[in-house]
Amino acid sequence: MVDFASRSRAMPVERRAITAVVIAIVLWSGTSLFVRAGHSDALVFTTWRLWLALPPLSAIVVWRSRRLGSVPFRPPDVPWPRWVAMLVGAGAFFISGAATTFAALGLTRLLDVTLIGSLQPVLIIGFAVAFLGERVASTHIIRAVIAIAGTIMVAVAASGGGSWSLSGDVLAVISLVCNSGWFLYGRVLRTSFVVDPYAFMLGTLASAAVLLTPLTLVVHGGLGISGRGLFFSMCTMIAGTAAHILMIWAHRHVPTSVSSPLLLGEAPLVATGAWVFFGESVTVLQGVGAAVTVGSLWGVARGPELEHVDPAPPS
Repeated sequence: MVDFASRSRAMPVERRAITAVVIAIVLWSGTSLFVRAGHSDALVFTTWRLWLALPPLSAIVVWRSRRLGSVPFRPPDVPWPRWVAMLVGAGAFFISGAATTFAALGLTRLLDVTLIGSLQPVLIIGFAVAFLGERVASTHIIRAVIAIAGTIMVAVAASGGGSWSLSGDVLAVISLVCNSGWFLYGRVLRTSFVVDPYAFMLGTLASAAVLLTPLTLVVHGGLGISGRGLFFSMCTMIAGTAAHILMIWAHRHVPTSVSSPLLLGEAPLVATGAWVFFGESVTVLQGVGAAVTVGSLWGVARGPELEHVDPAPPS
Protein backbone atom coordinates (compact mmCIF):
# COMPACT_ATOMS: atom_id res chain seq x y z
CA MET A 1 0.00 0.00 0.00
CA VAL A 2 1.32 3.44 -0.95
CA ASP A 3 0.92 5.99 1.84
CA PHE A 4 -0.45 9.50 1.22
CA ALA A 5 2.92 11.23 1.71
CA SER A 6 4.58 9.00 -0.91
CA ARG A 7 1.82 9.66 -3.41
CA SER A 8 2.05 13.40 -2.69
CA ARG A 9 5.79 13.36 -3.38
CA ALA A 10 5.21 11.40 -6.58
CA MET A 11 2.63 13.90 -7.82
CA PRO A 12 4.02 16.40 -10.37
CA VAL A 13 4.82 19.71 -8.72
CA GLU A 14 2.36 21.48 -11.05
CA ARG A 15 -0.47 19.26 -9.76
CA ARG A 16 0.52 19.88 -6.15
CA ALA A 17 0.59 23.61 -6.85
CA ILE A 18 -2.90 23.47 -8.37
CA THR A 19 -4.11 21.57 -5.30
CA ALA A 20 -2.62 24.32 -3.12
CA VAL A 21 -4.45 26.99 -5.15
CA VAL A 22 -7.78 25.14 -4.82
CA ILE A 23 -7.36 24.80 -1.04
CA ALA A 24 -6.47 28.50 -0.83
CA ILE A 25 -9.68 29.43 -2.67
CA VAL A 26 -11.77 27.32 -0.29
CA LEU A 27 -10.11 29.03 2.69
CA TRP A 28 -10.61 32.51 1.18
CA SER A 29 -14.29 31.72 0.66
CA GLY A 30 -14.50 30.95 4.37
CA THR A 31 -12.91 34.29 5.27
CA SER A 32 -15.69 36.13 3.41
CA LEU A 33 -18.20 34.51 5.74
CA PHE A 34 -16.06 35.20 8.83
CA VAL A 35 -15.80 38.90 7.96
CA ARG A 36 -19.56 39.22 7.53
CA ALA A 37 -20.16 37.38 10.80
CA GLY A 38 -17.68 39.57 12.71
CA HIS A 39 -19.78 42.77 12.44
CA SER A 40 -16.70 44.95 13.00
CA ASP A 41 -15.14 48.03 11.42
CA ALA A 42 -12.97 47.02 8.45
CA LEU A 43 -9.81 48.86 9.56
CA VAL A 44 -9.97 47.58 13.15
CA PHE A 45 -10.82 44.05 12.01
CA THR A 46 -7.95 44.03 9.50
CA THR A 47 -5.45 45.40 12.04
CA TRP A 48 -6.28 42.67 14.54
CA ARG A 49 -6.14 40.05 11.79
CA LEU A 50 -2.59 41.16 10.91
CA TRP A 51 -1.17 41.28 14.45
CA LEU A 52 -2.74 37.94 15.36
CA ALA A 53 -0.92 36.30 12.45
CA LEU A 54 2.59 37.39 13.47
CA PRO A 55 3.23 35.17 16.54
CA PRO A 56 2.31 31.83 14.90
CA LEU A 57 4.10 32.76 11.67
CA SER A 58 7.23 33.75 13.62
CA ALA A 59 7.14 30.42 15.48
CA ILE A 60 6.80 28.50 12.22
CA VAL A 61 9.73 30.36 10.62
CA VAL A 62 11.94 29.72 13.67
CA TRP A 63 10.94 26.04 13.73
CA ARG A 64 11.61 25.64 10.02
CA SER A 65 15.00 27.35 10.28
CA ARG A 66 16.06 24.91 13.01
CA ARG A 67 14.61 21.86 11.27
CA LEU A 68 15.86 22.63 7.78
CA GLY A 69 19.10 24.30 8.82
CA SER A 70 18.54 27.37 6.67
CA VAL A 71 15.39 29.24 5.71
CA PRO A 72 16.00 32.00 3.12
CA PHE A 73 14.24 34.92 4.79
CA ARG A 74 15.92 37.22 2.28
CA PRO A 75 17.35 36.42 -1.18
CA PRO A 76 21.14 36.28 -0.73
CA ASP A 77 21.82 38.55 -3.71
CA VAL A 78 19.41 41.31 -2.58
CA PRO A 79 20.61 43.94 -0.06
CA TRP A 80 18.54 44.30 3.12
CA PRO A 81 17.30 47.85 2.39
CA ARG A 82 16.01 46.81 -1.03
CA TRP A 83 14.34 43.68 0.34
CA VAL A 84 12.66 45.63 3.15
CA ALA A 85 11.36 48.08 0.55
CA MET A 86 9.94 45.16 -1.45
CA LEU A 87 8.22 43.78 1.66
CA VAL A 88 6.75 47.20 2.42
CA GLY A 89 5.33 47.21 -1.11
CA ALA A 90 3.89 43.75 -0.54
CA GLY A 91 2.39 44.89 2.77
CA ALA A 92 0.83 47.95 1.14
CA PHE A 93 -0.82 45.83 -1.56
CA PHE A 94 -1.99 43.33 1.08
CA ILE A 95 -3.67 45.81 3.42
CA SER A 96 -5.26 47.80 0.60
CA GLY A 97 -6.83 44.65 -0.82
CA ALA A 98 -7.83 43.18 2.55
CA ALA A 99 -9.28 46.36 4.06
CA THR A 100 -11.35 47.30 1.01
CA THR A 101 -12.62 43.74 0.63
CA PHE A 102 -13.57 43.49 4.30
CA ALA A 103 -15.34 46.86 4.11
CA ALA A 104 -17.26 45.84 0.98
CA LEU A 105 -18.32 42.55 2.57
CA GLY A 106 -19.83 44.48 5.46
CA LEU A 107 -21.76 46.91 3.26
CA THR A 108 -23.22 44.98 0.33
CA ARG A 109 -24.26 41.50 -0.76
CA LEU A 110 -21.67 38.73 -0.49
CA LEU A 111 -22.33 37.70 -4.08
CA ASP A 112 -21.83 41.26 -5.37
CA VAL A 113 -18.36 41.41 -3.83
CA THR A 114 -17.52 37.94 -5.12
CA LEU A 115 -18.77 38.69 -8.64
CA ILE A 116 -16.69 41.87 -8.90
CA GLY A 117 -13.70 40.03 -7.47
CA SER A 118 -14.15 37.32 -10.09
CA LEU A 119 -12.99 39.81 -12.71
CA GLN A 120 -9.45 39.38 -11.37
CA PRO A 121 -8.50 36.89 -14.10
CA VAL A 122 -9.21 39.53 -16.75
CA LEU A 123 -6.76 41.97 -15.16
CA ILE A 124 -4.22 39.33 -14.12
CA ILE A 125 -4.04 37.42 -17.39
CA GLY A 126 -3.86 40.65 -19.38
CA PHE A 127 -0.93 41.83 -17.25
CA ALA A 128 0.77 38.43 -17.37
CA VAL A 129 0.61 38.33 -21.16
CA ALA A 130 1.72 41.95 -21.58
CA PHE A 131 4.51 42.09 -18.98
CA LEU A 132 5.41 38.61 -17.71
CA GLY A 133 5.88 36.94 -21.08
CA GLU A 134 3.23 34.27 -20.44
CA ARG A 135 1.25 32.65 -23.24
CA VAL A 136 -2.39 31.75 -22.76
CA ALA A 137 -3.70 28.64 -24.47
CA SER A 138 -6.97 29.14 -26.34
CA THR A 139 -8.58 26.35 -24.29
CA HIS A 140 -7.81 28.29 -21.11
CA ILE A 141 -9.45 31.40 -22.54
CA ILE A 142 -12.58 29.46 -23.51
CA ARG A 143 -12.84 27.78 -20.10
CA ALA A 144 -12.25 31.07 -18.30
CA VAL A 145 -14.98 32.79 -20.34
CA ILE A 146 -17.42 29.97 -19.56
CA ALA A 147 -16.51 30.19 -15.88
CA ILE A 148 -17.08 33.96 -15.88
CA ALA A 149 -20.47 33.43 -17.52
CA GLY A 150 -21.38 30.89 -14.85
CA THR A 151 -20.26 33.26 -12.10
CA ILE A 152 -22.38 36.06 -13.57
CA MET A 153 -25.33 33.68 -13.66
CA VAL A 154 -24.86 32.90 -9.95
CA ALA A 155 -24.68 36.57 -8.96
CA VAL A 156 -27.54 37.79 -11.17
CA ALA A 157 -29.79 35.05 -9.83
CA ALA A 158 -29.02 36.23 -6.28
CA SER A 159 -29.51 39.93 -7.02
CA GLY A 160 -33.03 40.02 -5.63
CA GLY A 161 -32.02 39.14 -2.07
CA GLY A 162 -29.82 40.56 0.65
CA SER A 163 -28.84 44.21 1.16
CA TRP A 164 -27.32 46.19 -1.70
CA SER A 165 -25.09 49.23 -1.31
CA LEU A 166 -23.52 51.40 -4.02
CA SER A 167 -20.63 52.34 -1.74
CA GLY A 168 -20.07 48.63 -1.05
CA ASP A 169 -19.93 47.85 -4.75
CA VAL A 170 -17.50 50.75 -5.35
CA LEU A 171 -15.26 49.43 -2.58
CA ALA A 172 -15.46 45.98 -4.19
CA VAL A 173 -14.17 47.48 -7.46
CA ILE A 174 -11.28 49.13 -5.59
CA SER A 175 -10.52 45.83 -3.86
CA LEU A 176 -10.51 44.11 -7.27
CA VAL A 177 -7.66 46.35 -8.44
CA CYS A 178 -5.74 46.10 -5.16
CA ASN A 179 -6.08 42.32 -4.87
CA SER A 180 -5.01 41.87 -8.50
CA GLY A 181 -1.96 43.97 -7.71
CA TRP A 182 -1.17 41.84 -4.66
CA PHE A 183 -1.60 38.61 -6.67
CA LEU A 184 0.80 39.83 -9.37
CA TYR A 185 3.27 41.39 -6.93
CA GLY A 186 3.58 38.10 -5.03
CA ARG A 187 3.89 36.19 -8.28
CA VAL A 188 6.74 38.38 -9.56
CA LEU A 189 8.69 38.28 -6.28
CA ARG A 190 8.30 34.53 -5.82
CA THR A 191 9.44 33.74 -9.36
CA SER A 192 12.29 36.26 -9.29
CA PHE A 193 13.77 35.46 -5.88
CA VAL A 194 14.32 32.34 -3.80
CA VAL A 195 12.69 32.94 -0.42
CA ASP A 196 10.77 30.76 2.01
CA PRO A 197 6.99 31.35 1.57
CA TYR A 198 6.43 31.42 5.35
CA ALA A 199 9.20 33.96 5.81
CA PHE A 200 7.86 36.00 2.90
CA MET A 201 4.37 36.13 4.41
CA LEU A 202 5.81 36.99 7.83
CA GLY A 203 7.65 39.95 6.34
CA THR A 204 4.60 41.00 4.31
CA LEU A 205 2.16 40.86 7.23
CA ALA A 206 4.60 42.56 9.60
CA SER A 207 5.01 45.40 7.10
CA ALA A 208 1.25 45.58 6.61
CA ALA A 209 0.61 45.72 10.38
CA VAL A 210 3.13 48.52 10.86
CA LEU A 211 1.59 50.48 7.98
CA LEU A 212 -2.07 49.99 8.97
CA THR A 213 -1.95 50.42 12.76
CA PRO A 214 -1.22 54.18 12.77
CA LEU A 215 -3.99 54.76 10.21
CA THR A 216 -6.49 52.81 12.32
CA LEU A 217 -5.49 54.74 15.45
CA VAL A 218 -5.91 58.07 13.66
CA VAL A 219 -9.29 57.17 12.16
CA HIS A 220 -10.81 55.43 15.21
CA GLY A 221 -8.66 56.56 18.12
CA GLY A 222 -8.04 53.00 19.25
CA LEU A 223 -8.19 49.29 18.42
CA GLY A 224 -11.28 48.39 20.45
CA ILE A 225 -13.15 45.37 19.13
CA SER A 226 -15.94 43.14 20.48
CA GLY A 227 -15.34 39.58 21.59
CA ARG A 228 -17.30 38.37 18.58
CA GLY A 229 -15.20 40.48 16.24
CA LEU A 230 -11.96 39.25 17.83
CA PHE A 231 -13.05 35.62 17.46
CA PHE A 232 -13.88 35.95 13.77
CA SER A 233 -10.75 38.01 13.23
CA MET A 234 -8.80 35.03 14.59
CA CYS A 235 -10.72 32.69 12.25
CA THR A 236 -9.98 35.00 9.32
CA MET A 237 -6.31 35.12 10.29
CA ILE A 238 -5.97 31.33 10.38
CA ALA A 239 -7.82 30.65 7.12
CA GLY A 240 -6.53 33.72 5.26
CA THR A 241 -2.87 33.34 6.24
CA ALA A 242 -2.87 29.66 5.32
CA ALA A 243 -4.46 30.54 1.96
CA HIS A 244 -1.89 33.25 1.20
CA ILE A 245 1.02 30.94 2.07
CA LEU A 246 -0.35 28.23 -0.21
CA MET A 247 -0.82 30.74 -3.03
CA ILE A 248 2.64 32.27 -2.56
CA TRP A 249 4.19 28.78 -2.72
CA ALA A 250 2.14 27.89 -5.81
CA HIS A 251 3.20 31.08 -7.64
CA ARG A 252 6.61 29.55 -8.28
CA HIS A 253 5.19 26.48 -10.00
CA VAL A 254 2.01 27.59 -11.82
CA PRO A 255 1.64 30.50 -14.28
CA THR A 256 -0.95 33.17 -13.52
CA SER A 257 -2.89 32.28 -16.68
CA VAL A 258 -3.67 28.93 -15.01
CA SER A 259 -4.05 29.91 -11.35
CA SER A 260 -6.07 33.12 -11.71
CA PRO A 261 -9.17 31.59 -13.40
CA LEU A 262 -9.46 29.25 -10.42
CA LEU A 263 -10.28 32.30 -8.28
CA LEU A 264 -13.74 32.17 -9.85
CA GLY A 265 -14.46 29.16 -7.65
CA GLU A 266 -15.10 31.52 -4.75
CA ALA A 267 -18.49 32.58 -6.15
CA PRO A 268 -20.38 29.28 -5.81
CA LEU A 269 -18.67 28.56 -2.48
CA VAL A 270 -19.65 31.94 -1.04
CA ALA A 271 -23.18 31.54 -2.44
CA THR A 272 -23.52 28.25 -0.59
CA GLY A 273 -22.14 29.72 2.63
CA ALA A 274 -24.41 32.77 2.37
CA TRP A 275 -27.42 30.46 2.00
CA VAL A 276 -26.45 28.22 4.92
CA PHE A 277 -25.34 30.86 7.43
CA PHE A 278 -27.04 34.11 6.40
CA GLY A 279 -30.27 32.95 4.81
CA GLU A 280 -29.47 34.23 1.30
CA SER A 281 -31.52 31.92 -0.89
CA VAL A 282 -29.99 29.80 -3.65
CA THR A 283 -32.25 29.35 -6.67
CA VAL A 284 -32.13 26.72 -9.39
CA LEU A 285 -30.46 29.24 -11.70
CA GLN A 286 -27.76 29.84 -9.11
CA GLY A 287 -27.18 26.12 -8.81
CA VAL A 288 -26.82 25.79 -12.58
CA GLY A 289 -24.41 28.72 -12.68
CA ALA A 290 -22.33 27.23 -9.87
CA ALA A 291 -22.15 23.90 -11.69
CA VAL A 292 -21.03 25.62 -14.90
CA THR A 293 -18.34 27.56 -13.03
CA VAL A 294 -16.99 24.57 -11.13
CA GLY A 295 -17.02 22.40 -14.27
CA SER A 296 -15.09 24.97 -16.28
CA LEU A 297 -12.56 25.48 -13.50
CA TRP A 298 -12.09 21.72 -13.23
CA GLY A 299 -11.21 21.74 -16.91
CA VAL A 300 -8.60 24.44 -16.28
CA ALA A 301 -7.11 22.48 -13.39
CA ARG A 302 -7.00 19.17 -15.25
CA GLY A 303 -5.91 20.50 -18.63
CA PRO A 304 -2.91 18.75 -20.23
CA GLU A 305 -1.25 22.14 -20.75
CA LEU A 306 -0.11 22.01 -17.12
CA GLU A 307 2.39 19.29 -17.87
CA HIS A 308 4.35 21.60 -20.19
CA VAL A 309 4.13 25.07 -18.71
CA ASP A 310 7.21 27.04 -17.82
CA PRO A 311 6.17 29.20 -14.84
CA ALA A 312 9.28 31.37 -14.66
CA PRO A 313 8.74 34.84 -16.17
CA PRO A 314 11.58 36.95 -17.51
CA SER A 315 13.47 39.22 -15.12
